[in-house]
Amino acid sequence: MRNIDLNASVQKLKVQLQKYHASDIATVFKDHEDYRMKIFQALGVKMFKHVFVLLDEDIQIEFFDELTKEQKQSMLKFLDTEDIKAFIDLHEVQKQIFIISLLQEKTKNEIMQLFTYEVDSSGALSSPHFVNLSNTLTVKEATHYVTTEVTEKDELDVIFFHDQDDLYKGAIPLQELIIARANQSLEKLINDQYPFVYSDDPIELAIKKIRDYDIEIIPVLDHDHKQIGIILLDDALTIMDELHTETITSLVKAHTISDTDSALKRSMNRLPWLVICALLNIMIVSALSGFSNVLETNVALILFQPLILGMAGNIGTQSIAVSILKLQNQPQLFKKDVFFELGIGFLNGLISGVIGGGFVYAFLNILPNTYTDMNLVALVVSLSIFISMVLSALFGVLTPMILRKFNLDEKAASGPLITTINDFFALGSYFIIAAIILLA
Repeated sequence: MRNIDLNASVQKLKVQLQKYHASDIATVFKDHEDYRMKIFQALGVKMFKHVFVLLDEDIQIEFFDELTKEQKQSMLKFLDTEDIKAFIDLHEVQKQIFIISLLQEKTKNEIMQLFTYEVDSSGALSSPHFVNLSNTLTVKEATHYVTTEVTEKDELDVIFFHDQDDLYKGAIPLQELIIARANQSLEKLINDQYPFVYSDDPIELAIKKIRDYDIEIIPVLDHDHKQIGIILLDDALTIMDELHTETITSLVKAHTISDTDSALKRSMNRLPWLVICALLNIMIVSALSGFSNVLETNVALILFQPLILGMAGNIGTQSIAVSILKLQNQPQLFKKDVFFELGIGFLNGLISGVIGGGFVYAFLNILPNTYTDMNLVALVVSLSIFISMVLSALFGVLTPMILRKFNLDEKAASGPLITTINDFFALGSYFIIAAIILLA
């Protein structure tokens, strides 16, 4: 990008920019604030729209405000409807009304329709730029329409079809339409099993179907079974990335933190959870102090506390992560999900317990000591690993379920709080088993 001479004339700069991808130009646009208007003029609105949608939201808003009313109208004219809606969503209500007033009547109606859908629904993400033809056409007629009537905004990779009542009947990939015989009936070519979602289906369902059926476009229907839009693979991947990013930031309670926040603000965001965990740990120490006699007579138990805590914590974190990701794609967890994670915990706990017990027995035999109950200590560790892993796996799937049931943020479940709870049950199991076996 160093070869771009931003001081060149607008015409020469246009020639230079045409050699680069929109994402590269977006980087230059971001880094050179004084030349943004010049880059815009060099590209022209039609080309600049590809750069605009890649810019950070704050830069989009800032630059759009610098444009004249005519330039704003021209920019909105070339943007896709779903991109316009995404941009409008960044503003307060009064500014939203102003931007909508700049739109052409057809686009305005499409935008208003999108605003009627729930925020996280398939309808809200759908694009009205698709080709939907009658299933009574011949291949020749359909091909002629595609080559002469569609606009550059329309997605052509998949052609959709409706019957005489305008009901959705299926789809044909453009490539198959092109290679079909000219006089062939479309009804025999149309894939009537092509997947679809309804406008009020959660966006996670649309993403799941795109992934499961390995398709690039999925149609969105209303409940009269009429097509109202499409969702593109690229848009679905963007939403998926946002969902996973939101999940990850929520897991570490970082969703209210930005790169510009001070160290003090970040500290205050994390401190409450750390204080809560500190208090819980004090309670745990108080509860477990009743087992001091077990530790006094069996000092070797202290050596293997990290092993118990680590194994329980690992499987608990895995179980929570899987459960939360499942809740991104379905409204709730079911009994089969609980038993599935419990089964994994049982199997992994059994194997880990046997291996851990063997390791402890071998370690105590190799380490010089006067301890006489090495086999019993190994048994205690083995059983503790097994039980703590089963319990942690169970809590890992139950905690998000319970939080979701009470309309709480289940993603907070995998923070320090659940780790502390896992530690309590892991150590509790360890000391109870030790007391039963070693003090019997």
